[in-house]
Amino acid sequence: MACTQMKCSKNGATSSADFPDDLIVEILSLLPVKSVCRFKCVSSLWYRLISQHRKKLPTTLSGFFYPKHRLNDEGDLVAFPTFDGILGNQEQPFSDSSLAFLTGYRQILPKDCCNGLIFCLCWKDSPIDEADYVVCNPVTEEWVVLPDAGHESNALAYRLGSDAAMSPHFHVFQILEGDVEYGYVSGVNIYSSETGAWSYKENGWGDNEIQIADMRGVFFNGMMHLLTYEFKILAVDTEGKTWRTISLLETMILGNFFVGPLAFIGQSQGRLYVINTTDNDSSKLSVWTLEDYNGNEWTFKYSISIAQLILELFGEKDLNLQQDYADLMLQRDYALIAIHPECNLIFFVWRSKDVLVSYGMDSGEVCVICSLKIHFSDTFPPYLPYVPLYSHIGRPRVEA
Repeated sequence: MACTQMKCSKNGATSSADFPDDLIVEILSLLPVKSVCRFKCVSSLWYRLISQHRKKLPTTLSGFFYPKHRLNDEGDLVAFPTFDGILGNQEQPFSDSSLAFLTGYRQILPKDCCNGLIFCLCWKDSPIDEADYVVCNPVTEEWVVLPDAGHESNALAYRLGSDAAMSPHFHVFQILEGDVEYGYVSGVNIYSSETGAWSYKENGWGDNEIQIADMRGVFFNGMMHLLTYEFKILAVDTEGKTWRTISLLETMILGNFFVGPLAFIGQSQGRLYVINTTDNDSSKLSVWTLEDYNGNEWTFKYSISIAQLILELFGEKDLNLQQDYADLMLQRDYALIAIHPECNLIFFVWRSKDVLVSYGMDSGEVCVICSLKIHFSDTFPPYLPYVPLYSHIGRPRVEA
């Protein structure tokens, strides 16, 4: 082993001397993001090689898209996407966070984001009362206008599913309402970019009285996962053939007065996570992970004190950090928005300070990432975690 290491250190250009760059890049493209980042530190040659071919290699969370409101020339309040990065001064992978390449629209509302693609509701310049649902890639500036779903039922929600490691095609899940009064799910309409068409599937979860929570879904293991008010996670695959129900171990608080989610599902390091504020102690977050995805067995990982986070973050030692104060902060100012896909790091927004915050679940470190851009909104806008995607959208049909 020592001889091999010495040979490598003497031969500073081992990679280029022994293997062509294209082969090395292809091997690196199969590795996790964390491993690729470590290889950048091996030598200046490796750093240069990885930097030059970054578009072919796996990428990591770079920041968050969310809608920013502004007045247009006619004095109307309109919204367009804006972006806050989490990687310091690193150059953004796209040229314009407002998605200006989407032409012909007077307002663009980002609704969902999944692995480099953004799902938007776009209101037309003319006629002004018509809108399109659009999926776009900010890096390649390609976009696809979705056709009419062709279903009479009201849509409770739309969720975007995409994973370039599994398929170059994306899917949009339209969750349909069967009961207007109670909002029960009747079925799912699924759009495929491969076929360019929608496919309707009746509710296959075996329960006709389920309600989904108004928060982002998780596209994981080729299935869309949705959190419900019945404290369960529903999952359906892209063809509507496999339906799954995953029960949770705790009851939870799903939202607050200002529509900030206090329960959250996400995926990180190949596992499904639930971060939860329980009914019996809303001053704490509990973090659970599904270690065995097929086994339905949750493992408790962390307990996080909200009051302690407030104290560490803002140093407000004069505050009476008791249960009632923690409850007040949760009810007014706090929203979970993401978990980092490669490490035990969660992100949340603190509205009273207008800051984006990260919390390291292993280290306990609390960091203010940035101040959020001003917006004219009384509720928490959707903060959409964004991972750059350099490959093309499957069968794009660009429309102006």
